[in-house]
Amino acid sequence: MEAAQSDIQEVKHLKKKQLVQYNLVMLLLFVLFGYFAEDIKPSLLIGACCVLVWVIVAIMVYNLKTGRPIGTKASRRVQEFDRNRLGEKRWKRRKIMEIVFIGVISVIITILFIVKDISTTRLDFPIDTFPFIGAWIGYNIGETIRISNL
Repeated sequence: MEAAQSDIQEVKHLKKKQLVQYNLVMLLLFVLFGYFAEDIKPSLLIGACCVLVWVIVAIMVYNLKTGRPIGTKASRRVQEFDRNRLGEKRWKRRKIMEIVFIGVISVIITILFIVKDISTTRLDFPIDTFPFIGAWIGYNIGETIRISNL
């Protein structure tokens, strides 16, 4: 029992560390978005987001197919813990749902990028960041709740 509790404490610590890393990456993306929204074409920015989402899908598919997580030592340990805690069947089902959800979003973004004329689109930096900030806050709230529920 004590070993399991120690594992949970370690995973909580690692998840908090991951949350800090995630927030630093999101802050960097936010600053880059603000810079690029003012200085370059929106089509390049949206195209880069499209490529980024497809890379995320590819990593998720690789993780599902091989069972080997990709990332830092902390993220690999957390993913292995989640896999053991959920069980193979539930873990696989959850990963498939994540891949389908992110995959559908990727397809929609790609279709919009190809079909819609984005070259005439303008990005108003402060206003266009609200969805980004909302997702960022929502992710932080969700992760904090998941960490406290461990």
